[in-house]
Amino acid sequence: MTKRTNHRIVAGKLSVLLAVVPILLFAYASGPDPRNTGAPGDQTCAQSGCHTGTAVNGGPGSVTITFPGELKYTPGVKQRLVVQVADPGMRLFGFQATARRETNLTRDQAGSFSSVDSSTQILCDGAGQIRPNAGCPANASVEFIEHTRAVASGTFTIEWTPPATDVGNVRIYVAGNATNGNGQNTGDRVYTANYVLTPGATTPPPPAKPSISSDGIKDLFGGTTGVVAGAWFTLAGADLASATNTWDSLVAEGALPTAIDGVSVKINDKLSTLASVSATTIRALAANDIGSGPVNVVVTNANGESTPFSVTATDAVKPSLYAPVTADGKSYVSAMAKDGTVIGNPSATRAAAPGETIILFANGLGVTNPVSDTNKVVKGAPAITVPVKIRFNEDVATLTGTGNLVYAGIYQLVLTVPSTLADGEYQLIVEQNSVASSNGVYITVKAQ
Repeated sequence: MTKRTNHRIVAGKLSVLLAVVPILLFAYASGPDPRNTGAPGDQTCAQSGCHTGTAVNGGPGSVTITFPGELKYTPGVKQRLVVQVADPGMRLFGFQATARRETNLTRDQAGSFSSVDSSTQILCDGAGQIRPNAGCPANASVEFIEHTRAVASGTFTIEWTPPATDVGNVRIYVAGNATNGNGQNTGDRVYTANYVLTPGATTPPPPAKPSISSDGIKDLFGGTTGVVAGAWFTLAGADLASATNTWDSLVAEGALPTAIDGVSVKINDKLSTLASVSATTIRALAANDIGSGPVNVVVTNANGESTPFSVTATDAVKPSLYAPVTADGKSYVSAMAKDGTVIGNPSATRAAAPGETIILFANGLGVTNPVSDTNKVVKGAPAITVPVKIRFNEDVATLTGTGNLVYAGIYQLVLTVPSTLADGEYQLIVEQNSVASSNGVYITVKAQ
């Protein structure tokens, strides 16, 4: 193909030019106008007169397209194609190609083309404009890919992305021009070819691997970011598990599960004990030996491993109280009276009474003596080793004993409510080695 005659802007008076807003100027490179592929509804350059010589396919040459495999397409999966125009004795070569659905070979576009390099461009049907990034307009939906300059090798590499769904058979048409390079439109030859591509099996997207949300690892009771050795935490994310399940049927012979339905969590390569899993949340107990400082957390399931998630860990203490009930923006502790009655929050049976002995449950109180494995049912009630102080606002409660581990990661604190307290709400705070639990936990106190 020779260079297309440049379009010229007929310049009038300046006032006339300024009145035409906007002026669209399309600078065509070498290459034919649209619809010169030999497809139904198209002609060829031999018929339009831009290249004349022998009849179409009347010379000793050819145009071919090499596909990456069989003549098939996978919906939405891009293919790289190689167009080759050959003719002995000819000097320069060009092409134009289009892809059509067999439902209507004249106007039903199949997928879209893209250029690999500057040697090709995409045109839209109708106005013949070079296609903008957004694609061809709806009223010019058939597109074409062609050369921007004729080349001596006759080889062009292009890309074609099939339709996103199975649309049945697709036919790709191509016309190649072999020119003598004399700068005229005579003595040239045109070749055409077409290929039928059948839909192959749709490749389902690979299953999503688990992922951990930013700021997705928090203390189970206190809700603060981070993880504590031997303490419960929640892990938030996406595609963590294929179903919701708990450890209920997996606790056997004193062992607690480190995997549920193939889902596991490692912190610094140490397996956590799991209580429950779902697509978006895991509740787990960190092992005693995860270390301190930045640690990597990895979730594994049947689809693979998550990207390691860095979070700060402590192997010391970070106390938090079991306070699941929230009202008016406040968290109220769930304490227990000696008779097992839940007390201390507005939805409980009653408030705690001054001078009453109550039981609190806590997380993150550190190692016990003897040390208890996090993946085993607790035997006995090993005592904590770091002293605990409990305050109702600034009033210190009397603790019975030292505090004990009663279940995996769950500590029991038995204390006496200060007898001097008036009726009302109090912040309930646990301290160990000057490390305090959250200030946002309350307990209601009322004389009986």
